[in-house]
Amino acid sequence: MFDQIAANKRRSVLLVAVFVVLIVAVVWAVDVLLGYGLIGLVIAFVFAGTSSALAYWKSDAVALAMSHARPADPVEYARLHNVVEGLCIAAGLPKPRVYIIDDTAPNAFATGRDPKHAALAVTTGLLEKMNRIELEGVIAHELSHVKNYDILVSTLAVTLVGIIVLIADWTLRAIWWGGRRSRSSDSPGGYGASALLAVLGFALLILAPIVAKLMQFAVSRRREALADVTGVSLTRYPPGLISALEKLRDDNTVVHSGSRATAHLWIESPVARESDEGKMAWLGRLFDTHPPLDERIQALREL
Repeated sequence: MFDQIAANKRRSVLLVAVFVVLIVAVVWAVDVLLGYGLIGLVIAFVFAGTSSALAYWKSDAVALAMSHARPADPVEYARLHNVVEGLCIAAGLPKPRVYIIDDTAPNAFATGRDPKHAALAVTTGLLEKMNRIELEGVIAHELSHVKNYDILVSTLAVTLVGIIVLIADWTLRAIWWGGRRSRSSDSPGGYGASALLAVLGFALLILAPIVAKLMQFAVSRRREALADVTGVSLTRYPPGLISALEKLRDDNTVVHSGSRATAHLWIESPVARESDEGKMAWLGRLFDTHPPLDERIQALREL
């Protein structure tokens, strides 16, 4: 397990680096298609660095705001704070900021850039439908994401994937409505190279958001399984998390503030995946960020 955690940290660094390179490539494609020259390339590097820095410092606030989370009052939600404090002591972690999401669907997620700047959000539905042992299993799972440093790359992915998608969308709209063309195409010798670069740039703009989402899915599915095992090592009671996952599996409500941009953060995908959960369930299955709950439950039973 510790080898997996170390490998996770290495993959996190690599993934963030790939995201930055992808942002540079997307902005370079914009430069090629709209023809801003060397200045455009400089802007690409500055934009990539700035957006990555902002994502590092503010992506947790973005994820919490998108989920309509509010700080959990220590008196009103004393049981939740007590569970979090007890598990943090067992895990050797500082207590994260605790948030509540007013939603009947049972779910939870952790976010932040490191254990000292982490936040934990749970829905009111989770508190209502889980007993204390099950709640401990869910909270332990989320704190495992904090302990394993999953929260950094998962939270960055929310902002960085969003940036890539927005740039691609804005540029394709600009091209559709007639954007600036490269001046090199005015000369006969430069037309062929300019046209080739334009085709490559256009292809990159279309493929980049898809590649970014695939990277997000691959990492989140692997980390969910590891967090289950790490969470059980904190509680020392696999039946608690197993029972919680079974309740999540049998519940057909979905988080109203959940979206595909933040789906990988939650303990269970917050978007519709079954036909009785919503009309867009087929899209949720196509872009599923989590391994099936039955597989996760079976893996825990084999511990």
